[in-house]
Amino acid sequence: MPRRARGTAVLFCTALLASACSPQAPVPPSDATVDIGFLAPLTGPAASVGAETKRGAELAVEIVNGRHRSIPLPLGPQAGLPGLGNARIKLVAADTAGPVSRGAAQVARLVNTHHVVAVAGGYESAVTEAAGARSEQLKVPFVNGGSSAASLTERGLGWFFRTGPSDLSYGRVIFSLLKERQSSGTPVKRIAVLHTDDQYGNDGTAMIKRYASHIDGKVVTDMKISPRATDLSSQAQKVSAVAPDVVLTLLYTPQALALSTTFDRLAYRPPALIAFGGGHADPAFLQKNGDVAAGVCSRFAWSSDLARHNPTARAVADLYTRTYDTPMNDDAARAFTAVMTLAQAINDARSRRPADIRSALVNIDVPGRDTIMPWDGVKFDDNHQNIGARGVVEQIQRGRYRLVYPFDVAHARLQWPMDGSGG
Repeated sequence: MPRRARGTAVLFCTALLASACSPQAPVPPSDATVDIGFLAPLTGPAASVGAETKRGAELAVEIVNGRHRSIPLPLGPQAGLPGLGNARIKLVAADTAGPVSRGAAQVARLVNTHHVVAVAGGYESAVTEAAGARSEQLKVPFVNGGSSAASLTERGLGWFFRTGPSDLSYGRVIFSLLKERQSSGTPVKRIAVLHTDDQYGNDGTAMIKRYASHIDGKVVTDMKISPRATDLSSQAQKVSAVAPDVVLTLLYTPQALALSTTFDRLAYRPPALIAFGGGHADPAFLQKNGDVAAGVCSRFAWSSDLARHNPTARAVADLYTRTYDTPMNDDAARAFTAVMTLAQAINDARSRRPADIRSALVNIDVPGRDTIMPWDGVKFDDNHQNIGARGVVEQIQRGRYRLVYPFDVAHARLQWPMDGSGG
């Protein structure tokens, strides 16, 4: 081989070797998609919640991809991710209904079969815990918006992030409300707790017992309920017998419906029932229980009442209603925010590499005005819990949830007792 040919061959092989060894993946064409996974219970008892979260996630993707350019969000005016040559996002949904382990299995399938660069979503905390552990093993970012168990961000995971409030945050707002009621002379010390016997319920109950000391309170009954239970007759009778000042619940939709209808059958209404989300926040609870649900309170991370005062939130909520012919709710808003946060991190990373996206999530700082939530924004602490997330309390009045606490932003007066017979 001539010397020039040998030199050319060496340079060519060296270039190939350098390309193969380079830590930077080649930049794909601008019309390529960025695939992200989304976890939700799309079948089974929580399917109505799963449908709402999936809609919220899909709407976020549509906005990022440029289908609604009038929405005043950071990634709204353009089409796609400018940091990746305007690449579009593709949402790959996975059903987590069934055994707790299915969440982990779906994460593995999304990563290994669909090659997603990150995962968002999650509802039941136990499912999210398993899914988060698997994403940790696979080193793929997981951005959760809908699971509230405090322990999810206290496990020292490096790849799990939560945009929504934890039950610690929700507990603070609920017990702040109880403290204010107490200062006005309302008895709140005797607390009954009904909760699912899983991570969501057990973690939440431990938090309640910790916060009870803030009002010199006592948990007079603590009832564990199977997440699959549909008959709460004995539990409702026990609550009635101990006559608590307030009932706190951590239940899914079937249990929330069963408890409400059983209380009605027993002609019993506690002075107050405050739910830590779950089934009481599911639109199906309102649709199926009607007047029986009046007076029930629940904590939320998003409020349609507050959204009317935020141009961005109002625009997204109106778009959601036009698109899906149903009002936007808390579950949809939290999923929307999780996906938007993930999209912004991918754009900031200018990369499809999971490690780069994780780094962008660690450093993300989204001001509250650039979200649809009544929060300070999105910024993660060392445990990857969003320090900007906040909770509010709403109460079912005249067939829908109304914002009643904090009092300085309330849109309706809190009814206590919940039957409306008092102030």
